[in-house]
Amino acid sequence: MKYLLDSNNPNKIAGAVGFSVREHKLYVFKAKAILNVAGGAVNVFRPRTTGEGMGRVWYPVWNAGSTYAMAAEVGAELTMMENRFVPTRFKDGYGPVGAWFLLFKSKATNAFGEDYVTRNADMLTEFAPYDKAFVVPACLRNHAMLKEMREGRGPILMDTPAAMKKLAETLTPKEVKHLEAEAWEDFLDMCIGQAGVWAGLNIRPEQQVSELMPTEPYLLGSHSGCCGIWVSGPEDIAPPEWQWGYNRMTTVNGLFTAGDGVGASGHKFSSGSHAEGRIAAKAMVKFCRDNKDFKPTLAGDIKEIAEEIYKPVRNYLEHKDKTTAEDINPFYITPRMFQFRLQKIMDEYVAGVAVYYQTNGKLLDAGLHYLTMLKEDSAKMRAKDLHELLRAWENYHRVWAGEAHLRHIQFREETRYPGFYYRADFPDLDDANWKVFVNSRFDPKTKEWSLRKIPHIDIVPKTYGSAH
Repeated sequence: MKYLLDSNNPNKIAGAVGFSVREHKLYVFKAKAILNVAGGAVNVFRPRTTGEGMGRVWYPVWNAGSTYAMAAEVGAELTMMENRFVPTRFKDGYGPVGAWFLLFKSKATNAFGEDYVTRNADMLTEFAPYDKAFVVPACLRNHAMLKEMREGRGPILMDTPAAMKKLAETLTPKEVKHLEAEAWEDFLDMCIGQAGVWAGLNIRPEQQVSELMPTEPYLLGSHSGCCGIWVSGPEDIAPPEWQWGYNRMTTVNGLFTAGDGVGASGHKFSSGSHAEGRIAAKAMVKFCRDNKDFKPTLAGDIKEIAEEIYKPVRNYLEHKDKTTAEDINPFYITPRMFQFRLQKIMDEYVAGVAVYYQTNGKLLDAGLHYLTMLKEDSAKMRAKDLHELLRAWENYHRVWAGEAHLRHIQFREETRYPGFYYRADFPDLDDANWKVFVNSRFDPKTKEWSLRKIPHIDIVPKTYGSAH
């Protein structure tokens, strides 16, 4: 829940504090090294699903941005937090579309049966290396799709019946049946909710088309996202300025990360994140051996930290009887209502679904103002049980992740990820000024954020393609 620095070294990790969700216990850990792997960030933005469907999201719902928030709070440098992933998925069910594209060779079209990527090919050539790419990048597919929707040619449809019919021309009925089984297994394995949506809407994908829709934004450092923490690179190929002794160590000594925590390292997916965890673990062992005489001394008063952690509980106990409806109280806010406020701010001011993923400098200024007030109000969250205490701190971490995301988009004055978000006041890709990493740091002492550019260096030879 919270990392603690060393009292004798302001940039060295010394331990962590957390609470049990099963019994009323607070745990205090001392450590020479810590692996910070709490996933990405989900439900920072208002999701397309509402009401009882709010838990239906693309990325794991328990990812609350804690990886980024806890690292930032102790001064770890973040990188590329402006980056986000907006996957296109089957509408309302969030089911994956890749199997239909790759396995069934299905086509996605606008409402009039036109291939919207082909239809908007001229628009996409503005963003190299589109014309050299074997597969059109996800953000550019979104870019073309959003244009179709804005101009009234929606909904966007996955033509599953045509794909199945085409396959039937070359495959035996038994082979077709096997492929259908593969498709259903794919959804039952990865997104059983999609099968439920199809059943509820009387859709048989081999007979009816299904709508596609870009999701709300997610913050992650694996899969197709690369936001996260600035870490020391591998000793064999990282430039000297990107390597400070221990692979996958953050700028806070002894604090390591992997998976969604490592910024500027996307497309590693699950197996790559697992490999990164092994790399970090081995580096942590080396760090501990090299610092065998270090005895961590926790900075801060543990009693005060305990009071901070349980403050939502005290808010509830002190004020619950001051109203006839305990969920509506002028002295506290429930974590659920707090999350709604956060999602509304991020959605409307930081390029969410309601505004077609568009923002500008003025909107970002307003959004930061509202986020600052919301962070102040986080001290008023209530918790009537341990489950709600967990929700309170998850949403506190989401505010931190959201603020970092906003500040990075505010700093980067260009549109580098069309289809994922747009700076309407800087609509173009600007390699001359912005083919760089954007890094940020929150200073635990001054409580101020600072942002800077880090020069981009091509590690992979250009003959293998440029990095964008």
